[in-house]
Amino acid sequence: MVAKTVGEILTIFEADEVIGDVPGISYNVAPTQSIAIIVDRSFEKTPDGAPLGELNREIHAARWGLVPRWAKAVEGAPLINGRIESILEKPSFKDSVIRRRCVIPASGYYEWQVKPDGTKQPFYIHAGTDGMFALAGLYEWWKNPSDGSWLLSATTLTKHTAPELAHIHDRNPVLLTPDTLEAWIDPHIVGEESLLTAIAEGSDDVMQEVLFQPVGQDVGKVSINNEGLIKAI
Repeated sequence: MVAKTVGEILTIFEADEVIGDVPGISYNVAPTQSIAIIVDRSFEKTPDGAPLGELNREIHAARWGLVPRWAKAVEGAPLINGRIESILEKPSFKDSVIRRRCVIPASGYYEWQVKPDGTKQPFYIHAGTDGMFALAGLYEWWKNPSDGSWLLSATTLTKHTAPELAHIHDRNPVLLTPDTLEAWIDPHIVGEESLLTAIAEGSDDVMQEVLFQPVGQDVGKVSINNEGLIKAI
């Protein structure tokens, strides 16, 4: 869920420029829809893909649901998230961890609590009226074999839930601190287990400050997208 304009996101995350038609405010983002991602990119690279020279912080539009570079088509269930505990073992994600890491800005997200009687109660988990989360993400470029066009797609990372939210759900997105954001987005740093451990630990620190409230069932309807979705009931 994004309650900020693209211009506000650019200012908050100190990006250098917006590339293309990036989506703005949305109270109900669904898989396969376009989302904003933030990347640090260099204009030149070495033969092995390492960046050369200064980095440019850019905001791009990406499909939510990562399409691996080796995929033959955009089909099947979208890869909207990956478990941080196993992404280095997953063919769909492991190459992106090395240098194709991004930040996904969000004002908050929805999670469904399963009650003892089996019914589900949605919660809005957020950073406050003025705050924003920086979700750890991965991105990939996929070339369409039929027409040669390129698709930019992205996925979020999840981890075992922080204690503060265990009563709502057993997992939560990986939220970056100011320090882990800089390390995560920096393509000079090769993604490996130590980086994943650092961002997972930092995420628990961020989770100590999050706000949450029960909201109405309409968040489960993609066709509904308005500010009323985030109001507490």
